[in-house]
Amino acid sequence: MSDLALQLYEYNVWAHQQIFNRLKELPQEVYRQEIQSVFPSISHVLSHVYLSDLGWAEVFSGKSMNHALALAEQLTDQTVAKELAEMEALFLKLSERYTAFFEQKEQIHKPLQIENPAGGIMKTTASELVPHVVNHGTYHRGNITAMLRQIGYASAPTDYGLYLYMKKS
Repeated sequence: MSDLALQLYEYNVWAHQQIFNRLKELPQEVYRQEIQSVFPSISHVLSHVYLSDLGWAEVFSGKSMNHALALAEQLTDQTVAKELAEMEALFLKLSERYTAFFEQKEQIHKPLQIENPAGGIMKTTASELVPHVVNHGTYHRGNITAMLRQIGYASAPTDYGLYLYMKKS
């Protein structure tokens, strides 16, 4: 995997942790508070991001996209029901799985054929899809930031530039 793809993934892990750290500072009920937004609660956002990242890990490991989607559907209620600390542990465990996968250099660049359930096949590699995984996480961290602001709380800074600054200082 390119150094940039790995650095982006490491940034993604850091940014998720920033959100978890901020949520732990807030009243416990904020995590499940119903909010008129893209998702009904922050717990729903984190469940969605986790299940998407899990699905991509499954695809990178050779499973089909249909398998990944079925797994997400099967686990949605379970993950939404998890407490904040349990979700944080799931994210950390999944990041360890990604890191172990990235250490298998031959797997990262191995051609993948991903069948889109709606039709068509995409030929790619895990290395090419890492920016998608990171971008997806960034997008939904933005949802969480907006949701927190909507109910009167500041979020946590998760910008890539800040990550680089903190990493290099």
